[in-house]
Amino acid sequence: MEAGTTNWLLVVIGFVGLVLTIVVPLVVYLNSAVNRNRNELSDHKTHVAETYATKHDVKEVGDRMERQMTAGFDNLKALLNNQKPIT
Repeated sequence: MEAGTTNWLLVVIGFVGLVLTIVVPLVVYLNSAVNRNRNELSDHKTHVAETYATKHDVKEVGDRMERQMTAGFDNLKALLNNQKPIT
């Protein structure tokens, strides 16, 4: 009976060693991949924040353009109203 138990014990130890040989490097690789992706995402968020306009900035530029266009059209209308007819 003791020889049978020893054989099963060796099989279990071998199986656990095989599983750990596969699982440990896989966990290490996945952990490093997650950290690398986290760093890349952080860098991308910083790039977007530095490069692209916010919704508020776009609205402000649109409002400013609208005011300038209104003033320009008013000046053009005044110029055309004050123009002398060609005879």
